[in-house]
Amino acid sequence: MTSSRRLFIDIETSSTTDLSKAGVYRYAESEDFQILLFAFSFDGDPVEVIDMKHFEAMPDFLIEALLDPDVIKVAHNAAFERICLSRYFQDLGMLDEHEFLDPGDWQCSMVHAATLGLPLSLDQLSQVLNLERPKLKEGRALIKMFCNGPVENEDPEKWQLFKEYNKRDVEAEIEIEYRLIKFPVRASIWTEYQLDQKINDAGVLVDINLATNALEISETAKESLIKRLQEMTGLENPNSPSQMKEWLLQQNLPTDTLNQKAMKALMEKASPKVREVLALRNQLAMASVKKYEAMLNSACSDGRIRGMFQFYGAIRTGRYSGRIVQLQNLPRNKMPDLKEARSLVADKNIQALEMLYDDIPDTLSQLIRTALIAPDGKDFIVADFSAIEARVLSWLAEEEWRQTVFKENGDIYCETASRMFKVPVVKHGVNGDLRQKGKQAELACIAKGELVLTDKGLVPIEDVRLDHRLWDGENWVTHEGVIEKGIGEVIKYEGLRATKDHVVWIKGSQKPIQFGKAASSGTHLIQTGNGRHPIRLGDNHLSTKALEPEVESLLCPNKVQRMRKYPMARSQSITKRKVKRMPGLFAKTEDPNLARKAINRSQKPMRERKRPRIQKLWCSRDQISFCICDRSRTVSHVFISAAFTTSGNRSNRYKWKLRAGKHSICFSRAKSSKQAQHRLKRVQARVLALFPKCGSQKTRPRIYPRTNHQTSRGLCKTKMQGMETDLSKTRLYDIRNAGPHHRFTVSNKLVHNCGYGGSVGAMKAMGALDFGMKEEELKPLVDSWREANPKIVKYWWAVDAAIKKAIRTKQPVFLKNLVFSYSSGILFIQLPSGRSLAYPKPRIESNEYGTESVTYMGLGLNKKWEMLESYGPKFVENITQAISRDLLMNAMSNCQKYKIVAHVHDEIIVEADPSMNAETVCQKMCELPSWANGLVLNADGYRTPFYCKD
Repeated sequence: MTSSRRLFIDIETSSTTDLSKAGVYRYAESEDFQILLFAFSFDGDPVEVIDMKHFEAMPDFLIEALLDPDVIKVAHNAAFERICLSRYFQDLGMLDEHEFLDPGDWQCSMVHAATLGLPLSLDQLSQVLNLERPKLKEGRALIKMFCNGPVENEDPEKWQLFKEYNKRDVEAEIEIEYRLIKFPVRASIWTEYQLDQKINDAGVLVDINLATNALEISETAKESLIKRLQEMTGLENPNSPSQMKEWLLQQNLPTDTLNQKAMKALMEKASPKVREVLALRNQLAMASVKKYEAMLNSACSDGRIRGMFQFYGAIRTGRYSGRIVQLQNLPRNKMPDLKEARSLVADKNIQALEMLYDDIPDTLSQLIRTALIAPDGKDFIVADFSAIEARVLSWLAEEEWRQTVFKENGDIYCETASRMFKVPVVKHGVNGDLRQKGKQAELACIAKGELVLTDKGLVPIEDVRLDHRLWDGENWVTHEGVIEKGIGEVIKYEGLRATKDHVVWIKGSQKPIQFGKAASSGTHLIQTGNGRHPIRLGDNHLSTKALEPEVESLLCPNKVQRMRKYPMARSQSITKRKVKRMPGLFAKTEDPNLARKAINRSQKPMRERKRPRIQKLWCSRDQISFCICDRSRTVSHVFISAAFTTSGNRSNRYKWKLRAGKHSICFSRAKSSKQAQHRLKRVQARVLALFPKCGSQKTRPRIYPRTNHQTSRGLCKTKMQGMETDLSKTRLYDIRNAGPHHRFTVSNKLVHNCGYGGSVGAMKAMGALDFGMKEEELKPLVDSWREANPKIVKYWWAVDAAIKKAIRTKQPVFLKNLVFSYSSGILFIQLPSGRSLAYPKPRIESNEYGTESVTYMGLGLNKKWEMLESYGPKFVENITQAISRDLLMNAMSNCQKYKIVAHVHDEIIVEADPSMNAETVCQKMCELPSWANGLVLNADGYRTPFYCKD
C-alpha cells in the first residue's frame, strides 16, 4: 500500500459510557458521545487542532481525506479513531448504522511498534524511544476532567493544556514513524490487520435474554444460599469470613483461612451438617457472573459484541490477545445436557434448575460460552487445528517419525513409548502397558483440582485464568494459560498430586528433580507458601542482621533458623548453579542432621570474614562424621567409616569468638577448655540433606558407636506413607510459561510449568543445566525422551547457537528455513512466512549461573520495560507459537469468503448458512501456504447453534 499522502490523527472524545468496560464500539454508540478535539497533520506538517466541542467545524478537505482510499490514515491504536470517526459520519448521514470506515486505508503505529518488540502504549513507547516531544504527563488528569461527560465551570487554562496534549500526541506519532521508518511493516501484515478489523467490525451475536436471566438467576441463587446458611448457622451474614470462622470455631473446627484448600481439609473431618454448610458456602464464594455482565455492557444496539480481538497483542510472537469478554479465557463446558440447561436459563425456570442441578453457580459458569449465538437461520461452524504447535515443532526440527505419526493420524504416545523403550507398543495390545510411560514423557502435568496459589487466592488448576497472577516463590508472575493434557495416572506425595515425571523442587538441593524420584526417596518438597501468605524464597531476602521477630512466625514449629543460605562465611567460591533467590526459609521441619536449635537469634549482626571460611554451625549434640572428595565436593558414603574428624558448636557464650572473626569450633565433650582449631572445606548442604536414601541398608557410623543407626527406613517410613502406592487416574493440566523462572506454586509446593523444552527439559528452563553448554556435555534428566526426540533437542541448541552467532558477528545466520540477523540494535528472527520476530538491544552476558545467555529489552513483570533473559528452547517456543499464528492467519485468509465472527487460540468461528458444512471449512483451513511445504496439518470442526466446546 503506497501513497504520497499520510494523514496523522489523534482525537479526544467524551461519553458517560465506561470505555474500559464497554469497548470502543459500544462507547461510540452512546447518545452523549461527542468528539471534543481533532488533531491532525498531513505528511508531518505542523499539527493543527480543531476544537469541535466549541463548534469548530471539520473542514471539507479533511472530510474528503478521511474518505479518500488513497490517503493513508495513521493513528496510535487506530481502531479507536476509525470507529469514533465512523460514528461522526453516521451522524452526518454518510454511513449507515453499524457501518464503519474501511480499514483498508488505515495503519496503526501501535502495530508498527509491536512488530519491533516495543511497548504498545504510546506513553511507554515515547519513553523507550526517548522522543523529543513525548506525551504530556498531565494527560491522565485532563482526560478524567473532560472525557467523562459534560463539564461544569470549565477551566480555560486547563482546556488549552488539553488541546496541547492532543497536539502532542500527533507530534509523538510523527516522530515514532520517523524513528521506525528504517523497519517498515510488511504489506502482508497490513493485509492481516485489515482482515482483523473487519472481523472486529462484524462482531458476534449475544443472547441478551440468556445473559440477563443468568444474572437474575445468579442473584436469586445467591440470596437462596445465604438464607439456607443463615438457617443452618444462625449467622447474620454467613458470607462474612470473620463470622464463618467464629461459627467453625464453635464447631471445634478452627481455621485461619477459608480458601478452597482449607475448606476441603475441614470437610474431611467435619460432621455431615458442617460439611453441608461448607459446601453451600463454597458455592456462594464461587458464584461469578462477570462474563455475562461484560457481554451486556459491550453489546451494541443490534445485539452484537464488537472489538474483542487485539491484533498483535502478544508482541513477542504476534499472536492475538483478548479484549472485553476475553474469549480466550472462558470456562469450559462439561455438562452432557448443555442444551437443556441452557433452555431452562433462557426460560428463567429457577425451580427446575434447583431441582436438576445441585450447583447453580457452576451451571451458569458452564453456560457462558453458549450466550454467543448464531443469527436465525444460521449456525456456527467451529473449526480448530489439531496439536498445531506439536506439528510445527516436529516440522521445524525435521523429526520425521513424529511427522509420520501426525500424517497417519497415529497414536503419538505409543510411538513415543516405542522409541523410548525400543520395542513395539500398541494401545491395548503388545506392550500396551508402556504406552502410559510414553504418555507421561509427553505429558508431565498436575492433577485436576490441585490448588494453585494466585493473587486471587487458591484456585483449582483447571480454573486458573489469564488474569490470575501466580506465585513463583519469589514474585507474582503472569502466565500464558492453562493447558488440558488428557487423562493420566498420578501419584500423591506430601499433599501434591501429579504425574511421576513432573519436575518439582526439593529441600536441600539446588536442582529440581522428577516428582516420582522425590517421592521414592522420601525427600521433602519445598513449601513456598501458606494460603495467601507466601514465604519469600531467596538468598538475598535476609540481611546480615539476625531475623526480625515478625519474620520468625513464618518458620517451622521448632523455630529452626538457617539464617542465610551460606551463613557466616564460605570456604571457597560458592556454586554458581543455584537458582536465583532460592530458599533460606522453609515452613517445614528441617532434617535433624542439619540443625536442631535456633542459631543466634539476637539482634547483633554477625561479622563476615573472607578467609578462612566455614559453611555451617553444627549443633552441640549432633556430631556428623564426613570426609571430603576434593573433586566432586560431595560426601561419599563409601568412605564415611574412615572419617573421624568431628566438629560442633557449644552454647551461645562461645559464639563471641565467631562474631569477633575468630573462626574456631570446638568439640563439646572435650575436657580441655582450649578450643580445637579446624578448617573445613565446603560440603554442599544438598548432599547432606539427601544422604538418607530410602531403602538403603548402609550404616552411617558416628564418633560414638551408640549413636549409629540405619540410615533410611526409620527416617523415611513416615513420609513414604504419604505416597499412594496405587496410581489413580484423573484429568491432567499444566500452565504455560509462568514467569521468567517457569515455575508456580500448587498445593503449597514449588513446581515447574509447561515451557519449551517441555517438562523433560525443565532443568534447562530452571537453569539447573547450564544453557550455554553443548548438548552432548549435559546429562538430561530424562535421557529416554531425548533419545526418542534427538532432532528436537538438537534444534533447541542450534537455534541458541545461531542467535549468539548473529549477535556476535552482526551478520545473517541461516538455519534451515529461519534467518537470524542483527540490525540497528535489534535481533531479528525471520520466519518461513517472511515475518520477523524482534528482540531489542540483545546482548550476550554471563548469567547468574556463570554461563553465557542472551538478554534483551522487553516488557517483563508488571508490564515494565526491563532486561529479559532467554535461551534456545524458549526462543524455539516463540518461533513455534509465531509460526502457528501465521498458519492461523493463513487459515483465516483462506476462509475470509465465509463470515468469520470470532477466533480463539487456534480456532475460528464462522456464521454459516445451512448449505455449508464443517468439513469444507476444515479443508480450507488446512490449505498450506507456499512457505510451509511438508507441514502436516489437520483440523476438526462441528456445527452448533451456539458457541460451545464439542
